[in-house]
Amino acid sequence: MRTRKLAAVTLLLLATVCATLQFGIATAADGDQYVGTWKGTWEGAGAGGRFDLTLIRGSDGKLSASVSVGTDMGDYNAKLSTVSLAADKLAGAYDYPPDPQGEVTITGSFDPKNATGTWSLQPKGQPGGQAIAGTWKVSKQ
Repeated sequence: MRTRKLAAVTLLLLATVCATLQFGIATAADGDQYVGTWKGTWEGAGAGGRFDLTLIRGSDGKLSASVSVGTDMGDYNAKLSTVSLAADKLAGAYDYPPDPQGEVTITGSFDPKNATGTWSLQPKGQPGGQAIAGTWKVSKQ
């Protein structure tokens, strides 16, 4: 009888550990491992500069992001109006502060320490409109 109880408790403990590990893996798959500050550079359209990306998971569980961009024409900060992070893929967009008629879309791929992606500046509300584009790369801080 005692052996059965011990076996049952051991089995229950093992099941709890397995469930915890699966939950931890699922959380990491949601992109939480990429939450934080990433610093790097952007290039394109014959120019380049600083590109910093911050990903935040709010207390409501929603992901938000912001950028801090350095350019020859002045630096700017922007909050992404849309952002999604599925597995290791990022997609988002923000209003271009130097020109309220512009919108920047970004896409990227993450690994634990680095991320690379593309950006595109086009007239707001005109996907597929004339755009300038380039690339960005960052490292986790």
